[in-house]
Amino acid sequence: MVSLCTPEGKKKYKEHLEARTSLGACPLCEKKSIKDFLLWKLTENSFPYDQIAKTHHMLIPIRHVSEEELSGEELEELKSIKKDFIHIAYDWILEAAPKNQTIPDHFHLHLIVGKS
Repeated sequence: MVSLCTPEGKKKYKEHLEARTSLGACPLCEKKSIKDFLLWKLTENSFPYDQIAKTHHMLIPIRHVSEEELSGEELEELKSIKKDFIHIAYDWILEAAPKNQTIPDHFHLHLIVGKS
């Protein structure tokens, strides 16, 4: 599989995952927000896709939910955020396929500004 992270970034993320195995807390729930919406928050990605990304943020529902558990209100706000914010500020919206999700229980989207 092609990695969007440099070898150094992959190593840093692997070490982080190994250190977290005993903690049990959701790392997305703990992330500090850089922008708040009503039902969503925007955060920095601590382990960016540094092969391709100049900027790598994540959009995360405030509630700890999978994609299937998103409420109608959360989905409506997501549509609005995409239309009025994401499409203006970012080049790509990325979502890992289920086989590549490292945090499948808390839905999130990766927002990327690409390197020139």
